[in-house]
Amino acid sequence: YKAGLRIRNPENRLRYFTKCCAGMRVNPATGAPQPQYRLESTKVTAEFPPQRDAEDMQGYTEGRQDLSAEKAYEILRRISDDDIITLGFNPQYSRPEWFVITVLPVAPPPVRPDVLMDNMRSQDDITHKLVEIYRANAELRRQEQNGAPQHIILEMSELLQFHITTMMNNTIPGMPISTQKRSSRPIKSISQRLKGKEGRIRGNLMGKRVDFSARTVIGGDPNIELDELGVPWSIALNLTYPEIVTPYNYDKLQRLVDNGPHPPPGETGAKFIIRDDGSRRDLNFL
Repeated sequence: YKAGLRIRNPENRLRYFTKCCAGMRVNPATGAPQPQYRLESTKVTAEFPPQRDAEDMQGYTEGRQDLSAEKAYEILRRISDDDIITLGFNPQYSRPEWFVITVLPVAPPPVRPDVLMDNMRSQDDITHKLVEIYRANAELRRQEQNGAPQHIILEMSELLQFHITTMMNNTIPGMPISTQKRSSRPIKSISQRLKGKEGRIRGNLMGKRVDFSARTVIGGDPNIELDELGVPWSIALNLTYPEIVTPYNYDKLQRLVDNGPHPPPGETGAKFIIRDDGSRRDLNFL
């Protein structure tokens, strides 16, 4: 424990304590058995090591029980601020129990706009999942208020957990894929909208279309030198660079403006004139 406290980096300190506690099955301070947690789909199970039965010293018992979200939240909530700092977290900004969702944020309509197909308006997949989450949550509350049996409460809790999980990630191994009721099409989750080549990051932010750029397949040309780069004339005319007018380049820039965006062969021209006030004049229309 003291060796871990000497580690200054919080992330490395957390990794050190996690490694130390990974194979520990008995608490050295109290002698209480420590379970080994396993994640199966969306269910967390706690497996306790075999123990001698108090009545029959010859036999051993092994405990295996499901860890509910309420129990996990309660365990994390009881961690003291000192232990949170020791584990590398900041109790003011990142408490461990905050990893358990107790209030589900609802995405605004611009994130899940309506889809128009054949003059018919249909809802986005995220909107469908939010409706299913609302219905499952309302049914769970009704069953609890009516005093339903425990297995009914457990089934409704697992259904609610399924809808929340598949709204965030619908490609978890070992979990059934959530589909649309009418078309049986798999729901496109939030995770699938963000990652991948056509996701928000690579497809819309890093790979968005911009002006004054082009892409081509490069190849050798025996007509130019090794230290030269040949650019197609139509592309070269479209690649512009803003140049400020000074008394030293006035004549050169005047010739480029006279040539315009479609200069004669072998010469270049200008595409825009930007005034001091920021207004832009397109030479195509002058």
